Amino acid sequence: MGVHRLELLAHCSAIDDLAVIRSAIGKLVGDSTTITEKIDKSWHGARQTNFFLEITRKKDVRFVISQLGNQCLNALLEGDILSRIDDRNIIHIRLSLAELCCGKIVISQPRKREPCIKLKIKLEVYPGQSVEDIAIQCLQEAISND
Repeated sequence: MGVHRLELLAHCSAIDDLAVIRSAIGKLVGDSTTITEKIDKSWHGARQTNFFLEITRKKDVRFVISQLGNQCLNALLEGDILSRIDDRNIIHIRLSLAELCCGKIVISQPRKREPCIKLKIKLEVYPGQSVEDIAIQCLQEAISND
């Protein structure tokens, strides 16, 4: 699978149940992954907790991608995958935080303002390779490994 790393970021307000969110993220990425938590202030001054992790081991990245499930991965493949890839070959995915806390993995709707978990998957693309082909191959391998 052609990936370099995976990053996860979630912003949680002071009224969110951090234990539930921590558990949900742990199930998604595996309990052995270290999740960094930072308490900070939001733009408007309210207290918020930021969850962050970076996974660089390819085996662990493959695990997390396969944890998204066939329904989510097929939805990514059926959509315009290039619209989710930036000029640095990173796939951007937003998952619904509320659904994840309920044990479901659901891609957030574009432009919908809801709490979410941001996933960034850095693809391993070399000169002469198509970023779209690498992204499709990466997602198809995760489906076949599920």
